[in-house]
Amino acid sequence: MSTSPLVNTLIEELSAGKDAGIDAPSPDGPSAGSEIDPEQVLSSVMETLAVEESFAFDDEIVKQNLDEILIALIALRDGTHGKALIDDLSRLFDAELSPGTVYPRLHDIESDGILSMHELVRTKEYSVDDGDAAKERIERAMYHHLALGLFLHDSLDEL
Repeated sequence: MSTSPLVNTLIEELSAGKDAGIDAPSPDGPSAGSEIDPEQVLSSVMETLAVEESFAFDDEIVKQNLDEILIALIALRDGTHGKALIDDLSRLFDAELSPGTVYPRLHDIESDGILSMHELVRTKEYSVDDGDAAKERIERAMYHHLALGLFLHDSLDEL
């Protein structure tokens, strides 16, 4: 997918790694033993955007993008389980999603071949299995939101 220099500049500015000193994850997810704190990534993005502290994510937007958010959270971690993902969704996005919402999405993403699931003694751990497919899916969602955001931003001048 070809991008304009303006979009590339915006993406670089929004990149959490630039301001927070965080190394961007590889397309195949973190290397063994490495983990990137999703809270630090989100905090850096919000700081870069100069978002007010009172900002809150809309639950519907989180639900509409749940697959990509779950893939991103799993890619930032070195393997994680469903309860930790639900906790992350609550902590990071203030989204109170039930296991009945999250687990079917994880199973569908696994069925798509993007995630792999490893059964442990009392839980299931998820990791990115197809880094290229995960990256493509997240990039597609990112470009949709970026285009919509730029459209909305430019319309503000007319109000």
